[in-house]
Amino acid sequence: MSGENINVSKEKLGGGLVEFCSFSVEKTRDLVHGTEKDRVKAAIPLSKVTKDRALKVQDMSFIEELACVLFLAFGVPNGVFTIPPVLYLIGRFIVGNVQLTYAVFAALLLPLAILPQPFVPTTLQSWMAIQVVKYFSYRLVYEERQILHKDGKKDHRPRIYVAPPHGVFPYGNILAVLTWPTLCGQTFRGLAASSALRPPIFKQILRSIGVIDASRLIARRTLENGESLGISTGGVAEVFETNEDDECILLKERIGLIKLAIRTGSDLVPCYLFGNTKVLGCWAGEGIPNGRRVLEWISRKVGFALIIIHGRFGLPIPRRVPIMSVVGKPIPTHHIKCENPTKEQIETVQGLLFEEMHNIFESYKGLYGWDDKQLIIK
Repeated sequence: MSGENINVSKEKLGGGLVEFCSFSVEKTRDLVHGTEKDRVKAAIPLSKVTKDRALKVQDMSFIEELACVLFLAFGVPNGVFTIPPVLYLIGRFIVGNVQLTYAVFAALLLPLAILPQPFVPTTLQSWMAIQVVKYFSYRLVYEERQILHKDGKKDHRPRIYVAPPHGVFPYGNILAVLTWPTLCGQTFRGLAASSALRPPIFKQILRSIGVIDASRLIARRTLENGESLGISTGGVAEVFETNEDDECILLKERIGLIKLAIRTGSDLVPCYLFGNTKVLGCWAGEGIPNGRRVLEWISRKVGFALIIIHGRFGLPIPRRVPIMSVVGKPIPTHHIKCENPTKEQIETVQGLLFEEMHNIFESYKGLYGWDDKQLIIK
């Protein structure tokens, strides 16, 4: 029966589900500045969560949905496909000079490309951010509270949230960044390839919400400063797994992630983003001999996926597919913290990560309506 949560194992029922998509602007901001007790009360016990509730598409007004469609159509990464043709149409039929239109637009972007864009925490609770959360009907399941309060003080041991799959674009990771202060009163930093943080408009959007460069130096410095990180480990390569029938994530070769955790003594927290691979579809060379292999090779060289994406209305606009994040239990590494971890230490931590990733996928896939899907870790 679709209304039952029979696919969630009994030992998982102590956690909770937070329906961020149902929160108003006022409630979201109140929870950010409220107490831990208030935030705990905002969660629904897993024993009371049904499949129907987990998959419900959040109601939006016409204006709210239209604002999201426009923002997502011209934002990251869809602006690559939508902005050039729109400029052409403006230049051709309104301005009367296509070249001049492109030149003026480039001149307007120049300051955005040069000037730095700081992290603006209030952006996470802006009206637009909250509408995007509603657009994706975003919900989060946690198995235990990820930020602990002891004697009024927060546990500052940093964590690395490993959150696949990437899909065409890691919208689920962005949603987690936006809603994290509502969940626990703190922010965390998302990691992105430097190529995604350079183009104007993209840079302003991503850096304003706290996304940082995924270089080893910056990631390590952030963890050593006591901040937590979130990463979609598959990156560009995993985009080419989006069209698979089962869920496929690239994790086996991500040894650097394990080393980073051990070197900084950070906890590794396995997460899974149900629905992220269904928000956008893509053409990645299918139908052309060696097409996928060639496009994937070129994409790795340039730092972004050379694919054609499609979604709502057949356009590069994300579909209104509910995204449900599941946050598993942390895997500690502080007890083996060292600069040069052994092969055995790395394999032990990696094995625990694989095991827990499979556990959370199998435990919650039924709640998302994916009873027949399998998780493949490459």
